[in-house]
Amino acid sequence: MQQKHGGNLREISRRYGVPEKEILDFSSNINPLGTPKTAIKAVLQEMDRLVQYPETDAMTLRETLSSRDRIPPENILAGNGSTEFIYLIPRVLRPKRALIPMPSYSDYESALSLAGSAVVHFPLRKEEAFALDTDRFIQQMQKDVDLVLICNPNNPTGGLVPCGEMKKILSASGDSKVTLVIDEAFMDFVLGESFRFRVTEYENLLVLRSLTKFYGIPGLRSGALYGSEPLMERIRIHQEPWTVNRLSQAAAIAALSDEAYRQAAVALVREQRDYLIHELGGIPGVRVFPSQANFLLIETSPPLPEPERLFESLLRSGILVRNCASFPGLGPVFFRVAVRMHEENLLLIQAMKKAVRKLA
Repeated sequence: MQQKHGGNLREISRRYGVPEKEILDFSSNINPLGTPKTAIKAVLQEMDRLVQYPETDAMTLRETLSSRDRIPPENILAGNGSTEFIYLIPRVLRPKRALIPMPSYSDYESALSLAGSAVVHFPLRKEEAFALDTDRFIQQMQKDVDLVLICNPNNPTGGLVPCGEMKKILSASGDSKVTLVIDEAFMDFVLGESFRFRVTEYENLLVLRSLTKFYGIPGLRSGALYGSEPLMERIRIHQEPWTVNRLSQAAAIAALSDEAYRQAAVALVREQRDYLIHELGGIPGVRVFPSQANFLLIETSPPLPEPERLFESLLRSGILVRNCASFPGLGPVFFRVAVRMHEENLLLIQAMKKAVRKLA
């Protein structure tokens, strides 16, 4: 089965006849700790204010991000998840040609195509574990490209472009007058350097940040865009008012102040990611690619069964994974699995081993 996005439990339940409540969702890359209690409390307290409009531009949320990051609020926009900006940026900037590493998040190409942009793919090579070859990438970027979009760490591969290599890309993009968009939707899970702190230095830089993924609020949606003031002003005047609802603003503001939650999540994901890499990598027919994110890309081969049979076998065991057939550069033998709690990860491992025994 091809899936455009993970986490669509209702569709999966309807198609395969498995009750939603019996599905353990490894297809959605959300923090395994779930929504912070501080955010839930803030949402409940906000319920009495639903009769009131939210701030049109989510200024309090922007100021909260500004205070945390020591970046002026004029360099920050808040949105209905980072996806709002993935679609808004191409509509505003109207690039003629955009360069995207592939495989990567499918909505980049959808958003660019809707804006009338030609999309140039930069293939990531399996034999290089889907790592970005920055020298080759820069050469391609300098061939009549207006905009570059890089997911870091990359979805679905989990690969992280090292800070030094990203600096090379940023420097070359400025020399070539190319707008560089870095999607850091999963950077909170990583002990890497965020490039949002450089937006006041580079006029051609935009950085996307998701609050949905790390703080476990996909049902509310919250994200941010960081950029130079000239770029942000161009984008701001095209952003619709009230795109971040009152509950989403309250949840995000509360979650951002929960440092204990942040530290616990980073430690948990690092520990359980390493555990999954070791355990899944020991199953015959499973190749696990290096990942710095809260998810893993795996490739299956015999003695594991063919992909559709494996997918259905896992689902019968109550496990939903993300089939990656819809990602350009991958195919049906690739799956993405989220890092979850230890007991849940153990169930995934047991289900994979069971599939080898029963279907091989």
